[in-house]
Amino acid sequence: MTLAARILVGLMALFFGAMGVGFWFSLESQAAGFGLQAAVDASNLLGRVSVRADFGSFFLTIGILCGYAAWKRSGSAAVGAALLFGIALLGRLVSIALDGPAPGGTPPMVIEAVCVAILLWARSVWKKV
Repeated sequence: MTLAARILVGLMALFFGAMGVGFWFSLESQAAGFGLQAAVDASNLLGRVSVRADFGSFFLTIGILCGYAAWKRSGSAAVGAALLFGIALLGRLVSIALDGPAPGGTPPMVIEAVCVAILLWARSVWKKV
């Protein structure tokens, strides 16, 4: 069980870390996947800086926390990453309450919920080691 948890959380580290780096170096393509084209328009330097910094740091932080969690079997790091995903999911729920559901909004919510579940499961497995 601990090996499966380490593999899953390690894969999350690679995936989300790559997403964060993508926001730094492939801004337009990463932003397009999130519906942020207007924010990163070449004439909107503040938008580009904000998306690169905020989205890049969000995903890189998750990647780093997941990497540390997998490497050291750290429940605390896993909870930190789960908290970030959980707050993002909460933000999506607030948005649904205020603006209604967005087309294509369900898959990211499912991913965030599954990531929270995996990270909390990994934490519980690692507590027993």
